[in-house]
Parts: sequence; structure tokens; C-alpha cells
Amino acid sequence: MKELLAPIVELLVYAVIAAGFTVAGVLAELTSAEYLAAGNLHFAVWLSVMGAVALYAGIVALGLDEVLPRLRDTVDES
Repeated sequence: MKELLAPIVELLVYAVIAAGFTVAGVLAELTSAEYLAAGNLHFAVWLSVMGAVALYAGIVALGLDEVLPRLRDTVDES
């Protein structure tokens, strides 16, 4: 059981970070739409790009490339 504790904790940390980036990306995209509706084009575009980067980091870079393989490895070990 102790040998599974470290991979599970590591998996949870990556999952929390990935979820944080994803939520931040969604919030940035929603805020970007609000600024676009208010007429502040420059800040809306900047927020849109930052939201896309955060979504990529949360979903692809951490979610698919780190969390999913670690989850599979942890399940296979147990």
C-alpha cells in the first residue's frame, strides 16, 4: 500500500494543477467575451489568447500528457 501512495499523491497534484489551468482558461475566455461586448478589443484579444494558452496547458499538456498516462500506470500497478 505504501508503494502506491507516492504515485497517487503525484497523480492528484497533477490533476489539481490541470483542473486549475482549465478553470482559469474558461474564466479568461468568458471574461474576454464580456470585454469584447463592452468594446475593449485589445484587452479582450489578450484575454482570449491567455485563456487559450491556459486551456491548452490544462487539457493537453497536463491532462492528456501527464495525468492520463500516470492514471493508467497507477491503475495497472494496483
